Amino acid sequence: MIKLLIDRQLPSSESIATRRNFNEILDALPKKKTINSPWFYGAIGFSTVFLLILLNFFV
Repeated sequence: MIKLLIDRQLPSSESIATRRNFNEILDALPKKKTINSPWFYGAIGFSTVFLLILLNFFV
């Protein structure tokens, strides 16, 4: 392992620039819609939001 690190050539700035394609990688990832339904918050979170709405409405 040490021999591989010693004999390794340093990459040039051009090769580093060509490998920096972060936008292409991020665009290739599937888009996630996090808030599709109230069940996203879970049973406890949904009931807490509902309880806060009821308390604000009746108090």
